[in-house]
Amino acid sequence: MSRSSSCAWRIVLACVLVATGSATWGNDPVHKCRGADGQAHYQSAPCASTQRTEWVRAYPPDPPAPVAAVTSPQEARTARRAESPRKPTRKGVRRASASPSGAVISMHRDAAACARAKKARDQTYARLGLKRDFATSRKLDDRVNAACR
Repeated sequence: MSRSSSCAWRIVLACVLVATGSATWGNDPVHKCRGADGQAHYQSAPCASTQRTEWVRAYPPDPPAPVAAVTSPQEARTARRAESPRKPTRKGVRRASASPSGAVISMHRDAAACARAKKARDQTYARLGLKRDFATSRKLDDRVNAACR
C-alpha cells in the first residue's frame, strides 16, 4: 500500500468520524453541575446526587443555511444597508408648531408607494440572486429612497 493511499484513507476516516460525532453531539442537552468543592462541571449526563444542578440547556438544531451567500465586499455593504433601519434625516423632519391640536406629520409621502418600491426591490433581488451588480442595487435603492422620502 502506498503512502498517499494510506493518507487518503486517514482523511476519509477522520471525515466520517467528525460527521458521525457532530450529528449526535449537537442535540444533547448541557448540564451545569456544582460539586461540593465549588467547582463547576459541564456535562451531557444529569448531575450526580452529590452535585447540585445549576441549569440544563437543550440547544435547538442549527438554523438552515441561507440560500444565497454574499461574496463580494460591495454586496456585503449593500446587504447591510438594506437590513439596517434607516435613521430619519433632518430634511424630512418638521418642527412642532404652536397649534393646540398637535398635527401628526407622516414621514412618508405615500406609504403604499414606499411599500410597493420595497416589494419590487425584494422581488428583483430574489430573482437575480448573486448575479446582481452594484448599478442594479443602486438603481433599486434609489427608487426605494425616492418613494419613501
